[in-house]
Amino acid sequence: MARLLSPYTALFADGDSAGSRLAFSCLSAAATFPGARREQIADLGALSTILFGVDDITDNVAGNVTGNVTGNVAGGWTHQDVVALFRRLSSVLAGERIETGPGSTPMEQALHAWQTWCDRFHGYGAAAAYAPLLAEQLELTGAAMAQESVWATGGEPWPAYTEYLPNATVTFLYHTWWLAALGICGPSPADAAAWETVGQVTELGAACLRLANDVRTFERERSEGKPNAVLILERAGLRTEAAVEQVSAHIRELNADFTRALAGLPADLEWVADGQRRCVFFSGGWYMARDTHAYTVQDLAADADAHRG
Repeated sequence: MARLLSPYTALFADGDSAGSRLAFSCLSAAATFPGARREQIADLGALSTILFGVDDITDNVAGNVTGNVTGNVAGGWTHQDVVALFRRLSSVLAGERIETGPGSTPMEQALHAWQTWCDRFHGYGAAAAYAPLLAEQLELTGAAMAQESVWATGGEPWPAYTEYLPNATVTFLYHTWWLAALGICGPSPADAAAWETVGQVTELGAACLRLANDVRTFERERSEGKPNAVLILERAGLRTEAAVEQVSAHIRELNADFTRALAGLPADLEWVADGQRRCVFFSGGWYMARDTHAYTVQDLAADADAHRG
């Protein structure tokens, strides 16, 4: 995984850096699929890291992203650029090739890293069944992130909590990650109808993790001007402590709904039920305890040694 991302230093910090999400990305993949092969964990971890980088670009926290990849100019990063970026990611997944070389801007490096990852993804037997759905999900995510950008930049008033959450579950990229996971870890030949079967579970899992992430990041996102469940409730008149408690109570309700929905999945999708359960409870617990930043590969190695010892 480090070799896959090492050419792209403008966007992906070295694993020993406090700014890297490499360690968390691999750990969460391993927690989700403890029986997976090493290359599967590496590809899922690389996917998470790339998506973190893309999210940084759309949030305008990745530095200078302008360049000739999407035709963006000095006028600034807009919600139309967000849509164009995700449309390009979808096209690359579908087979469009981009020029060789890693590029020098975060935007260029994100696209090159994504192309390398897509080449690996298509090597899995189940990938062909899920690739069209993943391409479609990327475009849906671009539209949702563009709406988030409009809210964040003042183009429209911030939404109410009930309007915010359905959009925010998509921008969390849980659906995107799980479509890829079905292609990487699923049986071959694959039946893409499984995605519809796990739809409710996936939606609930995304909501659980989005809100847990919002509780963890609301102070940082306050400074960035981004909509966040806690901040929206503050704007509605709640004190911060009450807003955090209301979101935390909603997480508990969603976790209960999620657990019930998992129990309703058919036996042939038990591996998905087990993976989503592990994914939500591991990552949700992590977000409630600490951020994904400031956890290096050295920290991961030390934790692994302590666990074995």
